[in-house]
Amino acid sequence: MKSNPLDAQWRITVADDDAMDAFKGCQLVHTLTTSREPILLAKHLDLSQDVHISAVGADSPGKCKLRSCILKCADIIACDSLVQTIERGEGQFCNQMQCASIVEIGTLLAKSDKIPPYQANKPRLT
Repeated sequence: MKSNPLDAQWRITVADDDAMDAFKGCQLVHTLTTSREPILLAKHLDLSQDVHISAVGADSPGKCKLRSCILKCADIIACDSLVQTIERGEGQFCNQMQCASIVEIGTLLAKSDKIPPYQANKPRLT
């Protein structure tokens, strides 16, 4: 494979457990992996503040980025395709009740009743 000159501008670092503490202050986390084991755990996040996680890369069965306890804590779990999320995404590791709470982004935007009311002094995990 031919090297792209733009590749030199990117530095990819694989974080170990010590580096995962860097997420503690983050309110916006993006995961883009092909991982088959959870890489982001609730202990890596500061859930006393609002946190949004975008988990990208679930395109085949078995892939997983988030520990199920993160999904259990979530106020909103939104996805692009419910079927794909349950077959190939984080939903494949959820129980039936958790799967019932997953909503497609289009539905979430079209039906504001799907968004839990904001509660002052209660951080949200989405």
